[in-house]
Parts: sequence; C-alpha cells; structure tokens
Amino acid sequence: MPAPFLEPLEPGVAPAVSAWIKGLKEVALHLEKWAFDLPEEAFWWRPKEGANPIGGLVRHITGSSLRLAHYALGLELPAWAQRGREWELLGEPEPKEEVVARFKEAWEKLLSALKAVREEDLGQAVPVGHLGTEAPRAHVLHHLVEHAQHHAGQVIYARKLL
Repeated sequence: MPAPFLEPLEPGVAPAVSAWIKGLKEVALHLEKWAFDLPEEAFWWRPKEGANPIGGLVRHITGSSLRLAHYALGLELPAWAQRGREWELLGEPEPKEEVVARFKEAWEKLLSALKAVREEDLGQAVPVGHLGTEAPRAHVLHHLVEHAQHHAGQVIYARKLL
C-alpha cells in the first residue's frame, strides 16, 4: 500500500484539501504503527521529567486538531477537547483505549468535515483562539496538518526510545 501522499487526489475536493486529507491519513497510520499497540505503561512512559508521554502526545494531536477544526470548519468541540494543551500533555494518564477511541472518532469527523470544504471558502478569514485573531481558513487547515505531523514525529521518536 503506497503512502497516502502517493495516492490519487481525493475525488470532489480541491487539490489542497486533498493534500491535507492525505496528511491526516498519514498521521493516523503513524499512530497506528507507533503508539496504539503499546501496553498501558509504555503509552504513558516519560523519557525524563517534563517530557511528553506518547499518550499525552496522542491526546494533544487529537485535541489541538479539533480546536483548529473548530475555528476553521465550525466543528463542535467535545468537553474534553476544551481542557487544552496542558491537560493533554501533562495531565494524569487515563485508559489508553479511551485516548485511542477519541482519536479515531475525531479523525473520522475531521476527515468528513474536510471533504465538505469548498475551494472558494479557503481564502475566507476565520477567528482563531480565545483572542479571535483572524487568519485565512487555508492557513488554519494547513497548520492543523503540520501540527499533527510534527507531534506524530515526536511519537515515533519516543517509541524508538522505549
């Protein structure tokens, strides 16, 4: 099976949106390979004090992606995603199955919402964050994918340290 970026364009969406969908599919593949099969203890292991555990990174990838999708696409935020970055990365461990299930549910919603994005809407400014600073929708969506990829790379590195 080829890497998602080598697959044909997603039908019915703008090429940029197709690229973002492929990028998010790649994040899911990385997490399946490098995180989801870990035992509970390894999922929450910290290589040193203050370092993020794989479980925290997965929570953060999920929560931050949903928050960015909320700004860019109007996706509804579940209560847990409103808890924010500090809880995601540094909060108490919780059952791995819950973290994985939330990721899979969020990714399904996110990919579905992206498929509905129209090219003519990509340039529209949307308010981002609690201050409501405006940015083009395309920039927010691009950042969503880059941010998820960045942290997926951290998951891969952390797994190799185990």
